[in-house]
Amino acid sequence: MSLTISELPHKEQALFRAALKLYEARQYKKGLKSCEQILKKVPNHGETLAVKGMFLAYMDRKEEGYASIKRGIEISPMSSISWHVYGLVCKIDLKFDEAIKCYEEALKADSENINILRDLATMQTQMRQYEKLVETRQKLVKLSPQFPPFWIGLAVAYQLTGRFDLAAKTITTYQPTIKIGPEVSKEEISELLMYKNWLIELSGDYQKALENLKEIRPQIVDITGWKEQKANLLLKVNRMEAAAMAYQDLIERNPDNKEYIRGYLSCNGLDLACAEDVDAILEVISTLQHQFPTSNTLKFLPLTFCTGDGESFIEAADTLAKHALRKGIPSLFTSMKTLYADKPKGAALGNLLEGYATQLHDTKRLGDSTEDEVPSVHMWCTFYLAQHWDYYGDYERAMQLIDEAIKASPETVELYAVKAKILKHAGDFRGARDTMDFARQMDLKDRFINTKAIKYMLRDNDVDEAERTCVVFFGKDSAFKLKDIVDMQSIWYMRERGHAYNRIGDIGRALKQFHQVQTVFDTYYNDQYDFHTYSLRKFTMRAYIDILQWEGQLFTHETYVDVAHAAIACYVDLHDRKVAGTPFEAIPEPILEEQQTKPVTRATTTKEGDHTLVSGEEEAKPAEVDKDPIGADYVNSENHLADALKFVESLDKAVSSQPATHTSAFEVHLRMKKYFLALKSINSLKAINEAHVSLIPMAARLISALDSDETFAAPMKAALKGQLAKSFGNASIEEAVKTNDQTLPLLLAGAKALIAIGGDSNVASAKAMLAQAAAERYGATRTLDNLLEAKNLLIKTGSSDVELAEIFKGAKTVFPLATCF
Repeated sequence: MSLTISELPHKEQALFRAALKLYEARQYKKGLKSCEQILKKVPNHGETLAVKGMFLAYMDRKEEGYASIKRGIEISPMSSISWHVYGLVCKIDLKFDEAIKCYEEALKADSENINILRDLATMQTQMRQYEKLVETRQKLVKLSPQFPPFWIGLAVAYQLTGRFDLAAKTITTYQPTIKIGPEVSKEEISELLMYKNWLIELSGDYQKALENLKEIRPQIVDITGWKEQKANLLLKVNRMEAAAMAYQDLIERNPDNKEYIRGYLSCNGLDLACAEDVDAILEVISTLQHQFPTSNTLKFLPLTFCTGDGESFIEAADTLAKHALRKGIPSLFTSMKTLYADKPKGAALGNLLEGYATQLHDTKRLGDSTEDEVPSVHMWCTFYLAQHWDYYGDYERAMQLIDEAIKASPETVELYAVKAKILKHAGDFRGARDTMDFARQMDLKDRFINTKAIKYMLRDNDVDEAERTCVVFFGKDSAFKLKDIVDMQSIWYMRERGHAYNRIGDIGRALKQFHQVQTVFDTYYNDQYDFHTYSLRKFTMRAYIDILQWEGQLFTHETYVDVAHAAIACYVDLHDRKVAGTPFEAIPEPILEEQQTKPVTRATTTKEGDHTLVSGEEEAKPAEVDKDPIGADYVNSENHLADALKFVESLDKAVSSQPATHTSAFEVHLRMKKYFLALKSINSLKAINEAHVSLIPMAARLISALDSDETFAAPMKAALKGQLAKSFGNASIEEAVKTNDQTLPLLLAGAKALIAIGGDSNVASAKAMLAQAAAERYGATRTLDNLLEAKNLLIKTGSSDVELAEIFKGAKTVFPLATCF
């Protein structure tokens, strides 16, 4: 029979309580000694065993720790302490679902334990279990109504479940008990009052929110936030004149804030998205421009809603462009680039700048100016036009223009950066890398250029040079520069480095980089944990809700999505190689001579995993060493498809609306012989885009897989084929490509499918298709990426040098400056 704490001898009770205090003080070694002293006297005390396991886990002896905790729970299955401890250890291992189960078990034994309820509430927020969170927060308020964060937590829980009126009522109930003092500052009370006002607004009672806003004004510290809310609420209650005055006041504070300008226009009954309001909007903006002549937003805004073929657009563009050229603002094209999505606007901007170039060449003046412009104006005009023609794919003309600009001002770093970008777009990756590195050498303190140079080195697959160049970001005394990059969470570097390794065939290191990016994003997500309690203590609820919403969209980030797809492709490649009998082997680190002879000291790190000693308190952890720099663990995984599936599930959860999510899922499910899930991927893709180029190739591959799998039940096979025939008929890959013979992406998708299906005739058909990749009929779809993919597919089929030379010849007609063909 297990003993409770109160049943322990008096000395052991004191030791147990001391151990818990040592845990709170993070003195884990001392706490472990206390537990061992108790267990010498009472070896089968379940709660002490559990607490001992917790200390072991925090000391990186997790296997022993879990064993001790589980033994403690076996002895004391109804102990809230044992289950609570188990939950805490699960939390440090990021097993949040398991932690919640442990806390719930602990509450069965001690339903009114505030510490357990508080930990459970935090975990429920982390896992977005908002309905259960409300119940937990209600219990906390009943048990400890005098503790402010519990009331705030309940209001937030109500808000997260959409019960805004109850959230506001909760703050109202709690509000009279708070006063400015040592524990609550005036800034915190200001935040609380603004939060309550926001809740009233969210509940839909705008008039009440406006009245409340006036009432709380003397206590508000965030004046700008208060003014923004006032203007917003005045607009919502249709008090247009007062709202216009409020927005006018805000614009005076920040004339470059687009939302202020949009709100001011709305007060005048105008909408930027309405074509009928253009003339009236221009009139209002013209008035504002006279009041705030330094505002760049007011100068640029007309370009966003005026039509490209109208006088208003040309006038606004003329004013903005002349100002930027005379001031020597290099980012003019970058700011205008968003307008190029509208073809008439792009053409109009090009014609405008071409006109400037002609005027400056002939008269050295712009428009009706009576004075000659300085030479730099012509140089910046040429600089813009080089980027303009680069955007439209005329790389030879762009190169000619950028060289003219460089000749006029050879000391300007930005010119070389743009030249490198043009070379990159033109397919000359080595030239782009060398040019960007030349720009870097001109200004070694420019972090942007340094970053670009490193990125271009990686795009040219020169990982070693990129690593050497990275030294500029660290101090000379930094011992582990590449580890520092991971600690800095430099996801752009890890992403580009991973792709570089993948291109040169080092799948192990590529996966290492992709998983490091995954780790960074997981860290971003897990780091919100501390804010669940911090924000409630500091009353920063508005910012806290923004954090929760941002974290909810975290894994939709472009970098994460790109890396996830790349990792899936790597794992699929590893699986295919293993099936083919030619498994990939991780490429070992080269051992340098200096590493062989260098003695190991306290400040060096060895391959065996020794570490530098860290000064500080007794419990400080040693410096971590990467024990798998070559990614061997990923390469040698027993189930590569299961590893890929983790990324597929993450993408499906975050970006199921993107077609690529389902094409990647199909690749994994098909190889796992999960044919119904493969069909689901096809149907999901079709629901997004009925004309997607991968649909017929995917259907053909699924049929081929079904035909070749004799172990799959015949009735289910017939059902699947029937579904495919109903959706796609009997169209073959070759017929689909012929029917849409002006779409290069379809040709590539078809060729990949034929290669995947295998067989001499299919591979021959794929070769024949790919040989036509540079044909003129494919027009604008002959992008550099598409042609490079065609090249790589031909190499994969074992094409001869003569066959490759033929496609290279065609590609060179499209990209004459390219060196990658």
